[in-house]
This record gives sequence, structure tokens and C-alpha cells, in this order.
Amino acid sequence: MSRRPGVQASRPIRVLFVSDTGGELGGAETSLLALAERLDPKGYALSAALGDEGRFAQLLRGAHVDVARLRLGTIARSRNPLKLALYAFRFLFGVLRLAWLVRRRRIDIIHANKNVVAIYVAAAARLTGAAALWHVRNRVSNFGRIGAWVVRRCGAIVCVSESVAGPFRAAFPEAEPKMAIAYEGVEPSLYTAREMGTDFRDSIRAQPGELLVGTVGRITAWKGQDDFLRAAALVARDHPDARFLVVGDCVSSPAERAADEAFRDRLHSLVAELGLADKVRFTGYREDVAAVMNGLDVFVLPSHDEPFGIVLIEAMAAGRPVVATAAGGVPEIARDGQEALLVPPREPEAMAAAIRRLLADTELAATLGRAAEQRVAAEFPLWRHAARMREVYEQLLKRKNG
Repeated sequence: MSRRPGVQASRPIRVLFVSDTGGELGGAETSLLALAERLDPKGYALSAALGDEGRFAQLLRGAHVDVARLRLGTIARSRNPLKLALYAFRFLFGVLRLAWLVRRRRIDIIHANKNVVAIYVAAAARLTGAAALWHVRNRVSNFGRIGAWVVRRCGAIVCVSESVAGPFRAAFPEAEPKMAIAYEGVEPSLYTAREMGTDFRDSIRAQPGELLVGTVGRITAWKGQDDFLRAAALVARDHPDARFLVVGDCVSSPAERAADEAFRDRLHSLVAELGLADKVRFTGYREDVAAVMNGLDVFVLPSHDEPFGIVLIEAMAAGRPVVATAAGGVPEIARDGQEALLVPPREPEAMAAAIRRLLADTELAATLGRAAEQRVAAEFPLWRHAARMREVYEQLLKRKNG
């Protein structure tokens, strides 16, 4: 057995995940939990520093992750000297607390799971000598000189897709030698039990013969649920038996929650404006995503710019016919006319036409669903994501200690 670079063979690699939330699970949290569940405890000792307690924190503990609550204050650009002083204090205090935790647990790698915590991770790594990894899950913007400083201090930068990596590479060319792409993954076998769909339909009291068209994900403006509702109004004219589901809730960081809750209120108002009160259901947050996907007749991803889209591969793993916007990382996952029907973002009319096509052509819907299921099994199994991350961790330690 080979020795792990820079770490004594007698002990596992110690990794500290850092995130701004411990509450409900969004895409970043779902991905991190899946990774933690598949890192061998004999090779990795896992810890997490989370902004608060909640479902995510509980599930990480169930995956043998040692969780500590560590709230890192939000910082932002400002010309107000009092605010700048407050941000500086928050930053310094947060970095010192994180560094203390790193030293206490003798951490080898600090893994920033969100862009908003990357600056804290980079600074704590600088103070402690630990290696820093920045997991870039969304496009980086408005980071400027701060971003360049973080890039210099991070030994590895992992992007979830080429659509995220490209702009990052353009903004920070010096990051190229440290960058890696690690596509997300799912466990395909968890999505193949079709009877789960019947259970889901029963749980929302769907009537026999109703066609369920749904979107699943965090409720926030860039996810495009308003476009989905406008497309639903168009589809409903031709398919009176169709019902439309908005699955998810405001699974947001504290800095984004107010805006997301206001957007959710606008969605409810839009349903009334479109005359869809008896055709649209908001289910709220659901943990049983596999059951939801199996209960849908068509899955829709209406995002304006999707960095990757775990829900997309979940729908594909369940063999669902998919309509998705050709935005961000989506075309890297599903190919138009092969595993999904792709439409331009922010165009409800095109989205509605694609949904109508799948509802009318059951043979096409079945063909796309089978191809989608096969593509996920071949290209996006969870074991491949976990193997890629293990490779990144080991390369990071080798560079640090080489």
C-alpha cells in the first residue's frame, strides 16, 4: 500500500469542510454530504465547521463527520468606514476562530464548500500551514483583488463544470495549474424504484390521470421558477389534465434569505395572476427527491444559468423526460434531442412548446428518459465524483509537501 503524500501512513488525512449553513440541504450541501458518505474512514478523518445547526449538520454527523458550529460573519464591499470596520472585525475574529479549530484538530486540508467562505479558509490556511481547497460551485464575480489573493493562498481549486471553470480561468489565469473539474454524481440505483413515484403522487393527492410537470430546487430568482409558471400557463391551455409542481423552498444563506423569500412571495402572486390557482402546487422542501422524480411525467429545469444541476442528473437517473434550459453546465450533462429537450433560458414560450411536445409524444418521452438514465449510469455515478475528489486531495498534499 502506498503512503499518502505528506501524511504519515499511520493516520488518515484530516479534512475540515467549511460552509455557511448547517440547515436544510441545497445543491452544495447535498454534494458535500454524498462525498462525506463515500470517503473511507480508514483513510480520512472528517470534520465540518458550519454556520448553524440543522438538518445538514445532523446528516453529516450520521456520516461520521465531527461537526462544530462556527458562524463566519458576512463581509461585503462598502464605502462606509463604520461598516468597513465592522467587516474587518468580523473577518479577523472569524479567521482566528477557524484557525484555532484547524490547529486543535490538526487539520491537513481545509475544504471551502461555498464561495462566501473561501476568503476565511485561505486566511486560516495561511496562519496554520494547512492546505486550502476552494470548491467553486457558482460563477465567481465581483471578487477582484480579494479573489486573486484567495487564489494565491489556495493549493487546489475545484470547479463543478467547465461552464464555471471557464470564467474563473479568465478572471484568474494564475489559477490554471491548481484547477480541476469534478462533475457531481448520484447513486443511480437509488432512483430506479418506480413504485416510489406512486407513493409521492399519493402524498400530494394527485388524481388518477393527472399529468405531473414539475421543477425541483432552491427557490431563488436565478432558478427561473417564474419562467416555469409562465410556461405552465401556456401548457395548461392544451392540457387541462396537467398539474404543475414547484418543489423546494428558500434553502439560502443568511445573506440571501430575504431576497429569496421575497421571490417566493412573487411566485405565489404570479400563480394568481396567471389563473393557475387550481393547477399549481408548492410542495415546499422535500427530502424524498428520488420519489418526487419518479412521480413526475416531465421534469423541467428552468434555470437562467445553472452551474451544474444535481437535480438534473437526479431526474435523468430516474429516467424522466427532461426539458431544461441550455444554460451553464446543462449542455455538459444532457445533449439536446438525445437525453433531453434543451431550450433557451428566459423563454417561457420555448419551454412550453418542449413540454407540450413531450406530453403529446409518449414514445419520444420514453426514449429520452431511457437515454438519460443510461448517461447518468455511465458518466455521472457518485463513485466517480468521490474518486476524483480523493485524487484532488492527494495531489494537493503532494504539492504542499513537495
